[in-house]
Amino acid sequence: MTRRRSTTPGLEARKRPNGPDRLYWRAANLSKKAKDYPDPLIPLPDDATSEEIEELCEAYTARLTAWLQYGDRPRYDYDGTIGALCDAYERHPESPIKSVRRGTALGYGDSLKVIRATVGGRAVRQLTPIDVKAWYRKWRAPKKPGARERIKRAHDAVAVLKMVVNFGCAIGFSECCAFSAGLSKLRFEKSPPRESAMTAEHAKAFIATALKRGDSRGLYMAIGVATQFETMLRQKDVIGEWLPDETGREAWTGAYTWENIPGGIFRLKTSKTGARIAHDLTRLELLWPLLQQVPQHERTGAIVKAYGEPIRVRSYRKWYREIADEGGIPRSIWNMDARAGAVTEALEAGADRGQVQRAATHATPAMTARYDRSVEEAPRAVAEARRKARREK
Repeated sequence: MTRRRSTTPGLEARKRPNGPDRLYWRAANLSKKAKDYPDPLIPLPDDATSEEIEELCEAYTARLTAWLQYGDRPRYDYDGTIGALCDAYERHPESPIKSVRRGTALGYGDSLKVIRATVGGRAVRQLTPIDVKAWYRKWRAPKKPGARERIKRAHDAVAVLKMVVNFGCAIGFSECCAFSAGLSKLRFEKSPPRESAMTAEHAKAFIATALKRGDSRGLYMAIGVATQFETMLRQKDVIGEWLPDETGREAWTGAYTWENIPGGIFRLKTSKTGARIAHDLTRLELLWPLLQQVPQHERTGAIVKAYGEPIRVRSYRKWYREIADEGGIPRSIWNMDARAGAVTEALEAGADRGQVQRAATHATPAMTARYDRSVEEAPRAVAEARRKARREK
């Protein structure tokens, strides 16, 4: 006969002179090796429901199990919950998050916030892969009725959850290994490739709206977006990034500085592919007049600033959306779509595809094709050619 595992491991009831029994979680009920455990007896809340008591007993038991298994080895306060596992993933010196790009790490951080806020208190040993399918549905639900589903948010959160659980297994949390094995078999829908592109009209509307503000923030946001659209550069190559140094202090790094555009020529080695490119900014009609509006005493260091220092990516994205909304630019047009819009405009203007690939620093022609949003142009050209051929018969 198989004995069922208790749903309230460690639970102990002690009689009171009057009233119901007092409930405790007791480590000695689970292991004879727990005599030196720092929390040998934990009282449970008198008003806790049966489900809450089960959850607490599971969490306290997971914490005891970790203590018995790892002793004085670093546990990063791991108590068996998803939230504590996220902490270990962020803080452990050998965590994969320590070796990815800063922007990637920030993206992981956003997903970790979603996970902690929604399921951080769940005990790992209680979970099954089916639970994650339910979480995915909740994570992708619209923020408010009538809004779009947040498929990317949900897919990214699941991907980061898998990494977190895999890392928990790697550093010795046995309950994570079983959970990870089940998770690896699940597949979740991810958002399709973006099809939106910023047009020249969008860029002009953004610039005009930003300049109407009449302040330095508006001018620098106009410069940033104009630079992205005119040069086809990635956002990171335009605003740079803030990174922690050896002491933990943040320092800015970036190529788009006043010192690096002598004579209006901007030379750089791009951040993603390492390709070398040079842009003559004086020939860019949307951008060059904006650069001339910057006061002479501010023409030092990073070109795109906020409050006198290089702008930070979160501020840049937030202010882009504020100005874009004010300028009537559809919410489907993101800041990152400036690059796709620039490629599309160049191809529709008849620019040589190989030259566009070079200008956009794409590694392959296929990558350039992915950024080309002019999906309607080829069918139109083919239809026109067919009509012309019919008339000539």
